[in-house]
Formats: sequence, C-alpha cells, structure tokens
Amino acid sequence: MKRLRLFLLITLQSGLLLKAGVWADFNAKSAGTSGAAFLKVGAGARPVALGDAFVGIADDVNTIQSNTAGLATLKKNEFVAMRASLFQDIEYNFFAFAYPTQSQGTFALGLNSLLVSDIEKRTADTDAPDSTFSSNDSAYTLAYARKVWDPSSLETESSGLRLGAGLKYIRQSISGEIANSYAADLGSLYHFSDWPMTLGLSVQNLGSKVKFKSESDSLPLTVQCGASYRLGEQWEISGVESEEEETKRGLLLALEVHSPRDEDPSLRAGSEFTRLWTGDLSTSLRAGYQTGRSRQIEGAGTGVAAGAGVQYKFFSFDFAWMPFGALGNTYRYSIKIRF
Repeated sequence: MKRLRLFLLITLQSGLLLKAGVWADFNAKSAGTSGAAFLKVGAGARPVALGDAFVGIADDVNTIQSNTAGLATLKKNEFVAMRASLFQDIEYNFFAFAYPTQSQGTFALGLNSLLVSDIEKRTADTDAPDSTFSSNDSAYTLAYARKVWDPSSLETESSGLRLGAGLKYIRQSISGEIANSYAADLGSLYHFSDWPMTLGLSVQNLGSKVKFKSESDSLPLTVQCGASYRLGEQWEISGVESEEEETKRGLLLALEVHSPRDEDPSLRAGSEFTRLWTGDLSTSLRAGYQTGRSRQIEGAGTGVAAGAGVQYKFFSFDFAWMPFGALGNTYRYSIKIRF
C-alpha cells in the first residue's frame, strides 16, 4: 500500500509541476484554435478502453500513438490494426508495426486515417444538396526508441530509462482542397527495477501549422505525464504463471495528467485485470475514465470507457466502448499479432 500511495503521489506531483510551467498557456481559452483535430482521437482498442491513460503503461505497439519510448520495451515484432465505428458514419482506422532489434533499438511505422464521406454541399439555402463531398485526414508516423540507461547496480532486462521520438507527415483533404504539415513526438519511460511501477512523459504534435488556402491553425500540441503500477500477480484469481516475460497477469492501474494546448488540463485513469488461464491463453477486462471528456460533452456515461481482450499465443483481439453523450456510442475493434 505504501508503494501504491507513492505511485499516486508521484503522478499528481508531476502533473502539478508541469501545470506550473508548460501548461501556463494551455487552457480552454484556446478551444477551437487547433487544426488536425483527428490527431487527438484515441487509437488502439486497448488504450481507449483504459481511458487513454496509456503514457505510463506503454508496453505494446499501440504506444506509438501516445509515448514512443514504450516501443523500446518490445521483445518481438508487433503489428496492430484497428477499426473504429464512430458517430455520423465517421470511419477511423489505425495501423502500426514495430520492429525491435537486439542492439539498435526499435523501429516503428504508424498510420492514422479518418474519413467522412457523403457530406452535403449547398450553394444556397435549399432542402436538396447540390452535391456531396468527402474529407480525409491521415497521419504517417516513423518512430524510433531505445533503452539509454540502467541503474549501474540494479541492471535488469526491464528496468531503466527509455527514450523515443516520432516524425509525422500529416495530410488533410476536403472537397478538393489539400493541406500538409509535419510534426514530431517525443517520449520517455522509466521502469523501476525493484517496484512494479513505470513513469512516462510525452510531448506530441510539435510542428508546423496546417494551412488551407489563407487560413492556418496550430497543431494540437499535447503534454502528458503518467504512471502505472501492477499488483496481484500472485493472486490465485490471476491464474497460472507464465514463462514468457511479455505475458503479465494481475491488476494494472494507470493514472495520467493530460493537457492539449486547446483544453484545460485533465486527469485520465485506467485499470486492467488480466487472468492467465493457461500458458498460451489469457483474458483481460478494462475500464477507464477521462475528466476532460466528461466536461466537454453532456450525457450519461460521458467520460467512461470500458473493454475486454483475449490473447492466444501470438494473437490478440481487443474491444473498446466509449460513449459520447447525445452523439452516441463509439466502438473500436483491433487485432494484434506478435511474431
């Protein structure tokens, strides 16, 4: 319990320090001033089900979206493909592939794509539209991460500091008009050697403005810091033990302070319970909450997220549900392959 209280204390203190410095100009007064808003949409069914409190977990290929440093924790190649069913027939897809090497770090590629089709176009106040058009937003990411430091007297495979960076090419098109931009992501992740706790910090979407014709908007620059803590690996309910280091069981808790440039700072929390049924089969239940989303959108359950996952050998399937009040429910489905 002392370690758990320390986990909460470190996360909240990190958030207060950042708020006093970097967050001085980050607040709701800038609402609506960021372009490429699709970059803020959660990617990966597992992180979304955890309330997107993933910057301090960062332990699979989904972390290319939230904290690139986590890519350096991977021991095998990983590929993830996600499809999201959003409101108003909006299509959102996410793909990522990570390739870890033995001594040169981890390389990764990612693609985010949001498509809105059949938007009605009018040149006058009429019931019938003149025509329809579509909007397509995409971000292509090339990322790299590696382990850079271990406590000299406590070297282990999992402990130490990892750093990561990603470069993004952003392309937006709407009704024949195209805008391009470039951005960078920076991430760090520290694993304690004698505690099941991890600390993470990331800065996302540092880059040039998005410009359509004569109008330009800043990218949704975001600062995140968080922590995760695992307990219950020895609980009987957590199931059997696994010989693979990548297979974790028990209860994983995550807490994160999240601040985009166009919103007030908010808290995100997530939990995941994993039971290992056999050496090859495990199931997970997840839940999360975001205070920022509950402030912005009215409706029952807004801010909540939940989901589940099943993993058999090298294959995983994950599902996430996230309500958006009067806009309706959103669902994400993803598959992950490790080889």
